[in-house]
Formats: sequence, C-alpha cells, structure tokens
Amino acid sequence: MGAMGMIGAGLGMAGAAILAWTAAGRTPAAAVDPGFEAFRAGWRRAHRIPGGHSDPGGRVTLAWLRVPWAVAMPLARLGVRPDRLTLCGLWLALVAGWTVALGPGWAAAGGALTLLAGLADGVDGAVAVLARRASTFGFVWDSAADRLADLALVGGPVALVAMHADDPWPALAAGTAAAAAGLLLEYVRARAQAAGLPAAWTLLTPGERPVRVIVLGVAGLAVGAAELGGGAPARAALLAGYPAALTTLAALGAAGCVQLLLAARRPPADT
Repeated sequence: MGAMGMIGAGLGMAGAAILAWTAAGRTPAAAVDPGFEAFRAGWRRAHRIPGGHSDPGGRVTLAWLRVPWAVAMPLARLGVRPDRLTLCGLWLALVAGWTVALGPGWAAAGGALTLLAGLADGVDGAVAVLARRASTFGFVWDSAADRLADLALVGGPVALVAMHADDPWPALAAGTAAAAAGLLLEYVRARAQAAGLPAAWTLLTPGERPVRVIVLGVAGLAVGAAELGGGAPARAALLAGYPAALTTLAALGAAGCVQLLLAARRPPADT
C-alpha cells in the first residue's frame, strides 16, 4: 500500500470513528421556532453582527441561508451536537483534498466533494442556532476548523499538479499565494471585528470563503470533464486549470484584504 493508500485508510477509519462519536453524542435539544426569520435572527447573533446593520451579502446571503437551514433542521431535532458536525465538515474537506491528489481521473470527484464540504461548513452553525447551542467554544472551534479545511482544499490541487507537471514550482507558488491570501483575509477581518469596525461584519469581499470553495470545486469539475477526452487537452486542462484557479484565489483574497484595510482607514462617521 502506497502513501496515498495509507492516508486514505487513515481517513476512512477516522471518518467511521467521527460518525460513531457524533451519533453517540446526540442529546435532546430545546424546542425552537423552526421559522426562517427566527433562524435568521439567531444566525446574526451567532455571527456577532451588531444590531442595526444589514446582513452581509444582502439577498444573496439570505437565499443561501435557506440551504443550511433546511439541512440543519432534522439534525437539530435529532439532537446532533454542532461541534461534532464541525469535525465532520473538516473531515469531509480532508477527504476532498486527498481525493483530488489521487490523480487527474479523480479531479471531478474531488471537485464535487469540495462543493459538498462548502455546504457542510454552514450546517454546523445552523444546527447551533436552531438548537440554541451557539457558544464561544463553537465560534472559535468552527473558525479553526475552517482554516484547516482551507489548507486541505488548496493542498490537494497543489499536490496533484506538482506530481504531474514537469516543473512543480508554479503550482507550489500559486498554492502558497492562495493559502496565504485566504488566511490573511480571515485574519484581517477578525482584527477589524475586534477593533469594532462595522464594515468587518457587513462588507462582502470577492475573496470570501464560499467563493473560494466554489472556484476550487468548479475547477475540479472542469478538469474532470476535460479528462473524459483524454490526450493533450486533458493534460493542458490539468496543468493550466488548477494553477489558474489558485492564482485567482490569491488575487481575490488580496482584493478582500485591501477592501477591509481601506474601510479601516475611513473616519468613523463614514463606516
């Protein structure tokens, strides 16, 4: 069994253990109003959005929130603990990164798993809101798990291209830039929120995590579709598609950092 096989076996055993632990840890949750408006209000409180400020992303966010709300409802009723769902989401991101790194033929599966991991990211928070289990620990743990998941989702494509390209350094450079820009954006936002900057809660930048997940997921699906044709086009899609996606992520993350820094420079009356 090779290194990738050993990693896959480890992920499989870890996944079984996590699912068993999650199922065993179910506890009855307090009855809550299942209506979407009640969930929306709880979501705002859980994300520390100050009163009087609009939802980040406006109608786009409101439309998206209905998806994790619908998925989380039965899980909340079953008493599933949100902190363990966060661990499940992190495991799914690790599996997505590992799947991509298996080889070009696995790119489409990895892309689909990447998008699924992005969906799972919102379910744990929705369960916490619906079951009234939002906590400081959950808030911090979810952020830490998201950053680890970000690295896994970037690491898979980087490993794949590096193993198949004649020169691995462009892929490594693009992946490093994408990971650094994403981490820096999240750090700048966290510091801006700690400083009380209103835009830190309401400003939707082009480098937000859902955008990053969608870019990587779609890139995987595109590379996978090109693999169906085989030959030179498939190789070209692999060697150009993922590096282009990673470079795009780096640019979007940098743009988001600039937006937040410019917002921090404005006088308080203008924010």
